[in-house]
Amino acid sequence: MKYLFILLAVGLSACTLSPNLPKAGVDQSYEILGAKVNSPNEPNWYLLQYNQMGVVFGKDISSKTNSVIANANIFGVGGHEDDKSFFEYIISEREKNDDKTRFVDLGSKNTRVTFKGSACIKYETLSEDHASKSQSDQPFQYFNTMGYICRYPANKNAAVQLEVSYRSDTKEVPEYVKQVSEKFFDTLVFVNNKVQ
Repeated sequence: MKYLFILLAVGLSACTLSPNLPKAGVDQSYEILGAKVNSPNEPNWYLLQYNQMGVVFGKDISSKTNSVIANANIFGVGGHEDDKSFFEYIISEREKNDDKTRFVDLGSKNTRVTFKGSACIKYETLSEDHASKSQSDQPFQYFNTMGYICRYPANKNAAVQLEVSYRSDTKEVPEYVKQVSEKFFDTLVFVNNKVQ
């Protein structure tokens, strides 16, 4: 599912990152409702958005056509007492909410896992983005996402999503983006801070 929060982040990342944006800091802690994450553990990440619902970091890439985003957000899922129902709902919503006029799905993989003690879906997707606003000369760009959508342990009506996305003119995700992703995901700590 390309959540509104994620689309905002993608839209922000399509433009060249401005030096007027605040730097995210290296491995700096950020708390949202239900979770705490650290900014990526390398320099030159910007803080694109931060509020109680989520945090979005963007990486200044040397190429004007490539971008990488790391984000965490919380959202309501409502009424799923068991993990099976939660998984089915999340997978269904992701498929239902994909913008078919913009994205051409080239493949997705959903795996049920336990991550940080919570029931989660670990996912990887590849699509063509036909509305990218980068400076690419191609008619579309490849859009890779990798992440987790986890049941919030203290409230089964909420879920926390961690995602790293990479947009470029080629299908492959560089190894350093994969490494940054794993380190970013590993910083997740669930916190019980009044999620309702």
